[in-house]
Amino acid sequence: MQPHGREALDWLTLVRLLGWDVGVASPSDGPDAWLRRRGRVIIVACDPDTLSETTIDALACRLAEQPVLVVSRAARGGTALAALAGAWRGGEAGTGRSIEWHGPGPPCAWRSVEPFGGPRLLLQRDVRPWATLEGDPVVCARPVGRGTVVTLGVHPSEARDTDPAGTALMKTLLTWGVPPPAAWLDFDRTLVLRMDDPGGAQNVYSRSWCYPKLTRDAWAAIGRDLAARHGRISLAYIPGWVDDGDESRGRLTLEGNAVARIPGAVYPSPLVRYDDVAGHAPGTVHDYRAEFQGIQALRRAGLADVELHGFTHMHPDRDAWLRAADRFDNRPETAWYREFGRAAAPTLERLPASDDPLVRALALFREYFGIVPTTLILPGDQWTDATIARALDLGLQLVGSYYLAIRHEDRFCWAQHVCAPYLNRPDAAWFSSGLPVVGYFHDYEPAVEGAGWMTRWLDRWQEAGARRLIDFRELASAVGCRLTLHDTDGRLTLTVDRRDAPAAVRPIPVRMRPHGTVPARLRVQAGDRSREVEVASLPDGTGLVSLPVEAMSEAVDARLPGLRKS
Repeated sequence: MQPHGREALDWLTLVRLLGWDVGVASPSDGPDAWLRRRGRVIIVACDPDTLSETTIDALACRLAEQPVLVVSRAARGGTALAALAGAWRGGEAGTGRSIEWHGPGPPCAWRSVEPFGGPRLLLQRDVRPWATLEGDPVVCARPVGRGTVVTLGVHPSEARDTDPAGTALMKTLLTWGVPPPAAWLDFDRTLVLRMDDPGGAQNVYSRSWCYPKLTRDAWAAIGRDLAARHGRISLAYIPGWVDDGDESRGRLTLEGNAVARIPGAVYPSPLVRYDDVAGHAPGTVHDYRAEFQGIQALRRAGLADVELHGFTHMHPDRDAWLRAADRFDNRPETAWYREFGRAAAPTLERLPASDDPLVRALALFREYFGIVPTTLILPGDQWTDATIARALDLGLQLVGSYYLAIRHEDRFCWAQHVCAPYLNRPDAAWFSSGLPVVGYFHDYEPAVEGAGWMTRWLDRWQEAGARRLIDFRELASAVGCRLTLHDTDGRLTLTVDRRDAPAAVRPIPVRMRPHGTVPARLRVQAGDRSREVEVASLPDGTGLVSLPVEAMSEAVDARLPGLRKS
């Protein structure tokens, strides 16, 4: 989506990535629709010139009564919003690469590769610049009543697209601009590790993507590397293995036993061993049983978990694939190795609900891993809206592509703040946003180049600033939380609403801003569980809290009856 089409979406996903609750209202609903909400921040995520005087009057009343933060792009001069904010757009657009923060909290600066741009801001005398672009105000604030009105001189979504520093600026504005006490998820310099394709048969049949499965020794080496870094990895697993039925090309065994070859049959990947006899790589052994055992060893050690990479990774019309002369070619126009794209949509629409690939995949996850996956990672980044809707109905929390979709109430919302560069593209700039970065790769690289391939690139990522390596289950567990910090007579309580969150696997780091000095301890309240935890005081005046696993372990998922909780 282009920036002007997703302004509200970008704000919503940023707020959710902070661990805050968020509601959406349209200006056409009238002020009563959103004035009743108890939010501490009101974001005008639309053209500010379209707001009525009645809406501006309602904002002014809210500011007079409560310490609320109002954020909006600059309106044109002479409007009611410009009068309320004491700032408006005027003059020629300014551009630059150097942004400096002078607002609440510690000063900071960012320098982008591409120039930012936006209208120049004209300010009244009682308006204070909070951020400057090449010395000119780009974010400014005015005290109004008990609250503050913040005016932006850049379009927030355009700023995000220009550089991760654009997201960092908006995140800094929210976390330091909101009146204390405040708490938010700490994703600073966090890398989410993702490996695609374990379990799939496409590496047997695709001529251009042919390689052996990782051995138990290779998985053990990957585990040692992760353990040394205190890291975890998501394995985007394919639980269904497709048989082409051709005995002349290879030998198939299940749990060590030969089986009758049935063209188009799908077997559980954890049971398969396939020996290439006359295929693309004669003599190659594809031992999926050893792969499964290696993955389970990592899971038992707390170093990995599996996420959903489709059912078979292959076109759902297996009869058509078997008849095709080009069935071994991985070409976009045929999409034989893409399960959910437009080419597959007609076949998927004809399938009964019980044969839906996601339903069948989840059943195998239940049988062989005993878990509900949190994330759908779509083969080849191809899908239709129907597939995403199905994943929503089945209770998945995230969808991973180059961007990340976050479950919010009854929809998936795409967060373009979170990007997924390939693991061999480390760069400190990815961490500028202060939000997670997904580093992904395939089992192809460690299978062909050795487990040391991952080690070398993780070294580079840590040199670029990565300090925390997590998986999608940890990410979903954190983003599913809603955090509220309360100060009652000087006693701080961090309330954690876990309405969408799967069980935590490790402590979840949270930053907090109290009134005054950071306390040594605070109380964490999660549902009916309560616990006192220590607070680490940081140089910037914030505190760091680790939400304990035992307080975050109650996971309710009524959308997938019969599946065991992790």
